[in-house]
Amino acid sequence: MRKLASALLILSLGAAACGGGGGEGEGDAEEGPIKLGLITSLTGNYAPLGTNDDKGVKLAVDQINQAGGINGRKLEVIVKNDQTSPDQAAIAFNDLLGQEVDAVIGPVFSNSSLAVIPLAERNKMPFVSTSASDQQVQPIRKYAFMTPPLASQVAERHLQHFQAEGMTKIAIAHDTQSAYAVTGYNETKKRVAKYGVELVADETFETTTSDFSSLFTHVRESGAEALLVWVTGAPAVVVTKQFAGADLDMDLVMTGAECSTLYTEPAGKAAEGVLLDCVAGPIGPHLPEGDLKKSVMEMATPFQERHGYYPPQFAFDAYTATRVLAKAIEKAGSTDADDIQAALENLTMVAPSGMFNYRPDKHHGLVLEDVSVVEVKDGEFVPTEWSAQELQKDFG
Repeated sequence: MRKLASALLILSLGAAACGGGGGEGEGDAEEGPIKLGLITSLTGNYAPLGTNDDKGVKLAVDQINQAGGINGRKLEVIVKNDQTSPDQAAIAFNDLLGQEVDAVIGPVFSNSSLAVIPLAERNKMPFVSTSASDQQVQPIRKYAFMTPPLASQVAERHLQHFQAEGMTKIAIAHDTQSAYAVTGYNETKKRVAKYGVELVADETFETTTSDFSSLFTHVRESGAEALLVWVTGAPAVVVTKQFAGADLDMDLVMTGAECSTLYTEPAGKAAEGVLLDCVAGPIGPHLPEGDLKKSVMEMATPFQERHGYYPPQFAFDAYTATRVLAKAIEKAGSTDADDIQAALENLTMVAPSGMFNYRPDKHHGLVLEDVSVVEVKDGEFVPTEWSAQELQKDFG
């Protein structure tokens, strides 16, 4: 059982986390703004995700600056577009180096993030990713960290839910062109036996696939009780709509990449009843009262006021990455790369995505309990009965 005890270092998102001056920040001789670089997808297949990364970071920066900055210094963000391309992500990173940023956030596309990490290591640049592939932090790279849950944690949480619901026969499908999807698929296969689950159908597709009828034919003949699909972006909507029209007698299960109105709105009624996973942010209104819910709503309420919709998963991930770096810089009292890196490796804080706890041997902040299995109901993400009980146990 993991309780958010008062003894923990709690991030107050409204002001205290990055309030000006004092503590370790006193005596910092550096002047001028602290510069963060954001690499994200403003065009290309992941543009809907990346634009919400951008919005999440800018909200965090505005809140931090309104509260006095970091150790008395304002925060500035420089945004670069990776065009949903690993090659462009590398170019964007080198551009940010030329602008002398102090740390880098992003990208939302795992393939792009994996292209940037070797450059961050070579240039000793603190880097906090908003994508979810395990390979970013396993094995540990000194300067690379991440805010979403690992794909392997998502896989395990779904398998725990299948076991709790008595499901034993599962079909699986994944996008072979996404590092996140491939990792999630592989990690699911590694764990099925542990939870008494048999994979009775194993299907693949590509990001550009537009017709899933043959996949559904194979799945229908398998006797599966659920279809777990590892995919990100537009194909998820296509899968969902075609699944709804295929009259399959099983649950459709997506992953956290779809925990967003970017999925539910275009999918419409077809998304109703779909199961997927979320971290704390997207299910904020359904969380138990406490510090975690408070931190979520301190981000979600102003975001919704500013943009007219509840923030999706991607906005929470990027907002959290900004807060994580801000807290590390505040703690380090400097923008020296090694000082920031050392502070990140010993950082514990509550943020809108969950309870973050980085360590030298753990550069992903979240744990399994930070992942909830939810159902789409009237366009909202509502914890399943099983997850509601888990949330109350861990955060209530």
